[in-house]
Amino acid sequence: MTMAKKLIGICVLLFALFGLGLILGTVMAPFDSASELIFRLRIPRTLTAIVCGAGISVSGLLMQTIFRNPLAGPSVLGISSGSTLGVALGIFAYQWVSISFLNEKLTISLMATMGALAVTFFILGVSRFVKKSNTLLIVGLMVGYFVSSLVNIFSFYGDKTNLQSFVYWGLGSFNKEIDLDVLSIYYLAILSILIIVFFLQKPLDMLLMGEKYARTMGLDVKRIRWITILLVGILVGLITALCGPIAFLGIAVPHLARNFIRKSTHKWVIPFTLLLGACLGLICDIIARLPGLDGNLPLNAVTSFIGAPIVVWIVFKNKMV
Repeated sequence: MTMAKKLIGICVLLFALFGLGLILGTVMAPFDSASELIFRLRIPRTLTAIVCGAGISVSGLLMQTIFRNPLAGPSVLGISSGSTLGVALGIFAYQWVSISFLNEKLTISLMATMGALAVTFFILGVSRFVKKSNTLLIVGLMVGYFVSSLVNIFSFYGDKTNLQSFVYWGLGSFNKEIDLDVLSIYYLAILSILIIVFFLQKPLDMLLMGEKYARTMGLDVKRIRWITILLVGILVGLITALCGPIAFLGIAVPHLARNFIRKSTHKWVIPFTLLLGACLGLICDIIARLPGLDGNLPLNAVTSFIGAPIVVWIVFKNKMV
């Protein structure tokens, strides 16, 4: 099968899943009625699943390329933990500080993005003094553990109502009941970053051959690493603020894309990772709200159920045991 046929096939699958996303749910909605259920709830939720599924998958691809580690994902640098800390501050701040003049959902979204960016800029500062990507990876993991400890402290001292809200947010969901005007800002920001990623194809291909090879080819490795980490930080911050932490898609989807197209060049891997991430995000969302379920399943329960076997397959395929 040619690459063009594979690309068309993925696009057809994406459109079919988009239609299913509008029809299927805990309450069935027919196409022939332009109901409020579809336009106010399912279209925003389905679009969010597409955009965020694609974004988190591409961010995982960037991390795997930068660190040349098949198990690297968007959370390896502590960026997701930084976003989680921002949400914890946003939720529990309402308990300790009077900020009633602000919209709670918007405040939490801003805090999540700021938390991710704070960790991102810290990692970027450290990267100026670190030559090896693996060393930076270890630093990022330790930052993640440190930030997670702060989140646990806030959770311990928070009241039960706020703690319940925080735990619910951590389960992940593509349905955050945000106005479409606000959602469009998120969509525009995420899509803009994804477009920028397409211009990094050649530098990323060089990094696949190793940092020494990239330097001999005249690539400024530190600069590309800095740009890539910044893009991942903004992507993960926006998506985590919007949907909560999304498990496994960032690790699993890039490998699915490479296995599907049998190529490693980013000219092909980036678009297929983007499309497969959008498809898998939709599939997980559809499963989470299948008809007959009493309410929606947690998104991370579905992504982990699908993604964990893929990660195990990656480990054995790459003989990492």
